[in-house]
Amino acid sequence: MVSQYSWEAARSFILSHARPLEQSLFSYYFDGGAKADAVNELSFFQNEDGGFGNSLEPDFRLAASSPMATTVGLQIAKELDLQADHPIVDKAMSYLESSYDSHTETWHAVPAEVNDVPHAPWWHFDSVKGVCGVESTWANPNAEIVGYFHLYRPTNHNVGRWTRKAVKELASLPDPIEMHDFLCYSRLLQCLPQSEMKREIHDKLIKSVHGLVCKDPEKWDEYVTKPLMVAPSPSSPFYTELKDEVTLQLDVEMKKQHDDGYWQPNWTWFGHYEDSWPKAEQEWRGILTLSMLRSIDAFEKIKKQQTN
Repeated sequence: MVSQYSWEAARSFILSHARPLEQSLFSYYFDGGAKADAVNELSFFQNEDGGFGNSLEPDFRLAASSPMATTVGLQIAKELDLQADHPIVDKAMSYLESSYDSHTETWHAVPAEVNDVPHAPWWHFDSVKGVCGVESTWANPNAEIVGYFHLYRPTNHNVGRWTRKAVKELASLPDPIEMHDFLCYSRLLQCLPQSEMKREIHDKLIKSVHGLVCKDPEKWDEYVTKPLMVAPSPSSPFYTELKDEVTLQLDVEMKKQHDDGYWQPNWTWFGHYEDSWPKAEQEWRGILTLSMLRSIDAFEKIKKQQTN
């Protein structure tokens, strides 16, 4: 169990050093804070065109909207249980409809303008290929976006075609599936209604889980797929496959919490934009600490007193 001291250290870090968004989310999830406050903080990252930007994804400091940042915004909206008619969701889905490239049948993760702002090297836009570094397959972010159409705009006439393409693209991926591709398909899976295609996606992902997840704690400081990334709560469709590994990681993570209360990202920008990385790193600490606390709480590992 997380000690009262460790809990308070994490709480203090978030409330003192995390972004207002993570502070309000922490307050909502753990301190009885108002959901409206968290929604309001999320809205500050949304642009007039409905897309999200403004460094919501800390690894690219782009104010303009991008499909990738919009998926991050919708992840949070989904966690907050915002409905399809909520203005934040409605505008984000309209942005995704308008930013779809019908010629390539994709949403491009980020625009070329990302090269004009500080960013991690994997977000650099290749003007020759017309994609950034993370777009080695169709899956990221397209599979995840298709899921949000099922959840929020199922009447869009392209949903069926997009879903069939997602299933076809999934079948072509190597085994095990790359980490981010897997996570995008996992988010699609959790948005889909019961269907043969949902079962097909589930079965393909299940077959990939054990090959994908790193089970060696000695390697968890490296940029690998850790169990909680795939199964962050008992409700995850992959938890039963990873029970032992999740339990082990929870024990390890509780011992690895920094003395200042946070959990540290296991990546850097590799010397790129060295003056901007510390800000992104601090934002990631807040994001990762909130995420870890939510997982620890979901698995009933928190021993704490509520603080008002």
